[in-house]
Amino acid sequence: MAQGAKNILKLRIQLGLALCLITVVIALPFAPAWAFSEKQLTARAAFLLNADTGEILYQRRPDRPLPPASTTKILTALVALDKARLEDRLAASEAASQVTSLKLGLQPGQTMSVEDLLYSALLYSANDAAVVLAEGIGHSVEGFAEIMTRRAKELGAENSQFRNPHGLTEVGHYSTARDLALIFSHAMQIESFRTIVHTKWKWVDLISAGNHERVKRLPVRNKNRLLWNFDGAVGGKTGYTQAARRCFVGAATRHGVTLVVSILGSGSVWRDARSLLDFGFSTYTQTAVTENPTEPEEGYIVQVGSFQDEERAESFRQNISKGGFDVFVQKASMEAGPTAYRVRVGPYAEWDKAKAAARELERKRGLNTVIFQSLAAPEPTNPAPVPFSDDGWKGKRHLLGD
Repeated sequence: MAQGAKNILKLRIQLGLALCLITVVIALPFAPAWAFSEKQLTARAAFLLNADTGEILYQRRPDRPLPPASTTKILTALVALDKARLEDRLAASEAASQVTSLKLGLQPGQTMSVEDLLYSALLYSANDAAVVLAEGIGHSVEGFAEIMTRRAKELGAENSQFRNPHGLTEVGHYSTARDLALIFSHAMQIESFRTIVHTKWKWVDLISAGNHERVKRLPVRNKNRLLWNFDGAVGGKTGYTQAARRCFVGAATRHGVTLVVSILGSGSVWRDARSLLDFGFSTYTQTAVTENPTEPEEGYIVQVGSFQDEERAESFRQNISKGGFDVFVQKASMEAGPTAYRVRVGPYAEWDKAKAAARELERKRGLNTVIFQSLAAPEPTNPAPVPFSDDGWKGKRHLLGD
């Protein structure tokens, strides 16, 4: 290669790196570059929801009653978390031991903690674990199913009826794509539920009956493939019966935007889930912004989202503020003319306090966060910093690295 060409290539690389350092990545709604094709979708019914704003991004037959298969266990877990403590121990009955697969193979009299039963039901989709929860909390499968249906109605899931806790095909047991998205969105507000569905695998303990307890440990692996191969996946629940076909309800988060997808009756559930989530995230773009100058306060702020619509930003601000955070919306002017509204938490005088707030927002709300540092703030000791130039909060952008 000629020396002149080498110099040009080197200059292009340097310019590319410089642009990466000064670009602030945020999520902004815009008209998608490509349209989602209905022909790509194999599901009988589907629903795509922005969990933070309630905006419906896509729907196909959202209110058609269909068999939900093991996505039923989302509501089973929600009711169990409402009614029992994680450390409570419940015993398997003869009926629980005889339920059809998938199952752990529980024997009558064996006990498990509610926590391990939830991991077994939500990760491995163990039907016997779901029955143990139902009988231990609702005193019978029928009684627990009545509680499930009432709870669903309370959450706004008006077109659902449940007859069992596991989702095996049964007359009168049905739900809809919209209802399951609503139920899952509510469940994801519970920290223990989020932790469980985000876990890839877990050891659970089966404790034998009798005076001399013996513990049998079993590994359970999450059947949600998106946790392994989809950027931003935070959890979900699979389902399958011959009548229901493939089902999935789950969530993913990118750049402060959380989407919930609900799919029933799919012939290719993972392709459907990826297509819908990619379509949803395509309505948001990564773009450079030039912020209207504002007088910065000293310290650090945590950015949790950015919107083009001011009302959506304000709604999101109010939602986050319910957790006790000091939240504000900051207006930003785009290079091409549109306006962005950034939702931010703080400011915090100390890096450790900003980091703790960011961790809490990530853990409790499933948000992706970025910490911004004022020029006047002291440099944190171990932040994995990225230099950039942006509004009044200049100098550093810190991505949580530990």
